[in-house]
Amino acid sequence: MRQQPADLPFPVVPVSNGEWCPRPATAHQRLAARLIADECAARARRLGLTRAEFLRTAAATATAFMVLNRIHGLDASGDAAVLPVRREHTEDLAAADELLGDRYFVMDVQTHHVDLTLPDPTRFCFLRFGERLRDAGLSCADRTRLLGQTNFVKEVFVDSETDVGVISGTPAGVLLPVEGMAATRDLVNELARSKRALSQAIVDPRDPPGSPKAIDSLEHQVRDLKTAALKCYTYSGNWWLDDERVSYPMLAEASRLGVRLVNVHKGLPASIFPLAAQAFPDSDAYVHTRDLPKVARDWPRLTFCVYHSGYFFDGSGISEFVRVLEGMDRRSRRNIRAEIGTAFALAFLAGPDQAAHLVGQLLKTLGPRRILWGTDSVFWGSPQWLIDAFKALEIPPSMQEQFGYPPLTKRTKRRILGLNAARLYGIDPRARRRAIASDRFTALRAEQGGFRAGRSLRVYGPRTRREFLTLRQREERTAGA
Repeated sequence: MRQQPADLPFPVVPVSNGEWCPRPATAHQRLAARLIADECAARARRLGLTRAEFLRTAAATATAFMVLNRIHGLDASGDAAVLPVRREHTEDLAAADELLGDRYFVMDVQTHHVDLTLPDPTRFCFLRFGERLRDAGLSCADRTRLLGQTNFVKEVFVDSETDVGVISGTPAGVLLPVEGMAATRDLVNELARSKRALSQAIVDPRDPPGSPKAIDSLEHQVRDLKTAALKCYTYSGNWWLDDERVSYPMLAEASRLGVRLVNVHKGLPASIFPLAAQAFPDSDAYVHTRDLPKVARDWPRLTFCVYHSGYFFDGSGISEFVRVLEGMDRRSRRNIRAEIGTAFALAFLAGPDQAAHLVGQLLKTLGPRRILWGTDSVFWGSPQWLIDAFKALEIPPSMQEQFGYPPLTKRTKRRILGLNAARLYGIDPRARRRAIASDRFTALRAEQGGFRAGRSLRVYGPRTRREFLTLRQREERTAGA
């Protein structure tokens, strides 16, 4: 199957951020790629646009939504429609803009890029950063630069409606160390002349004292690098959040330093293939969420945000996470947040109805104020298609009645897309909007004809098992060097 974003307005196969192994494309996804490319090409001709011009429009995104409805047998209108799209949205540029035109404050709490100041970053060129056919003529260095600071800023802050982004790292801290995250945060804010980015600290409580991610590094990360939250990976080193010997000293240090938000990767196991299991023995056991009840009860002044909402590929989705939440007392559950980065993307590409179920389950269990927006971009490319998908998504009356889900109202979307994270990170979205009107990123958007017009339509993360495993092996060797 060809994977050219020049054919598609957004990716239809899983894209990894390097923390988990992507699964092969399904038959539905392969069919979707072919049909979306054909439908977009036909509409571009009818509208007198080049294919590239049409793919950057809201009408192309609506066309892709229409195809996804069709191949998954979903209603496009009525009480059962989870992704309401009419034909006019795919053929009339103004109608498409109206469909996806609602403006929300968007705060993305999971963004990534590669630190190009690392020694020889081209050692990751095997991933073919960029697109295989479009960028075949580029040198390895040029392809690697596509994942650096400059392109990250363009894809996330210029070519999407993202207002604020939280920069996150990776388990080994190799692709983007904490110093690199802080440097990018400062660059973004300087370029924007307003506060548009924050960064996280990374700690592995099993690391020996004096190492870059050890518990004793947290004071430097918080006080010198001004990180806004702690990010940790229980499958990196195989430990649990409720381990009083391993985890609690880290949480005590975070509390001492005034850090109140602990973000943790759950779900999306790395070792879903036998070869990966050899490289990372037993690691997938530690992405389960069974450690949440005790740690939330023992640390009531901390907030624990479950990244990826504990999503699993085996068809269970977030059901384990939901069961764990349902078994917690109400007071402890108030300390839990769910971040939907990549989980929402994978569910949506498995079928828009699956995305509606994912959001519905979280709303039913956590309520509308404890769900955070995240995308894992820049690995998925510009996050705009995910923002569009969430804006267009509905939990229809039929699904509400059958499963007891609350409706996905505009007010709820506003909270999830940004207001919840803004409250958690101490960001004033109203002040932010006044600043954005004159910041440099908004000026760049206007110069290129709007946030959609300049999108590269590239995808950057590993899309095959081989790419993922090679990346992880090289990360581990680099970390141990």
